[in-house]
Amino acid sequence: MVSEPDARGGLINGCRRPWESLTPAERRRLVAPDGGSCLLAVKNGGGPFTAWATVFERTSDRIRARFEPRFPHVWPHRCRHTFSMRTLEYLVTGHYRQAAKLVRDTDADAALVFYLSKADPLLVLRDLLGHSTVLTTEKYLRRLDTTRIFREAYEGAGASAGLTDDASADREATAEFEDDIEDGAA
Repeated sequence: MVSEPDARGGLINGCRRPWESLTPAERRRLVAPDGGSCLLAVKNGGGPFTAWATVFERTSDRIRARFEPRFPHVWPHRCRHTFSMRTLEYLVTGHYRQAAKLVRDTDADAALVFYLSKADPLLVLRDLLGHSTVLTTEKYLRRLDTTRIFREAYEGAGASAGLTDDASADREATAEFEDDIEDGAA
């Protein structure tokens, strides 16, 4: 059982031990205070593996050399960005599905139901990434086509709940534009 872990070691069953003094077998048996495993990766000598950037760089180089010369350079932090993007897509899709289900089941105004739904996807993502504010999370999302994610989730949720009728939506949008043109011409 590990308690009070830091960069150099921790209390293991009440005795202070440095990480590098542990054998690989001892490292595999470490138990975190929450009951999970403490092990992420171990070098041959039993020390902690920390050279992830090198692993990603070498793997990217091999893929470029053997399969695809245009394969991008990959760094550990890029995995965090990928996680952010995929998780946002998942959260937004679920958020819209929940709102569409509420609209269908309660026959309520879609905007009100959406506004009153419990979890904002950006707040959930903020918590998953460990950011202190949503503004930090939004910096991760700048490169993302968030409009596409929200549009696809909205359209998919509406269609699966039987709420969207493209023909009637097109007629309504066309009528609104015609009103604008008539107002401008008058």
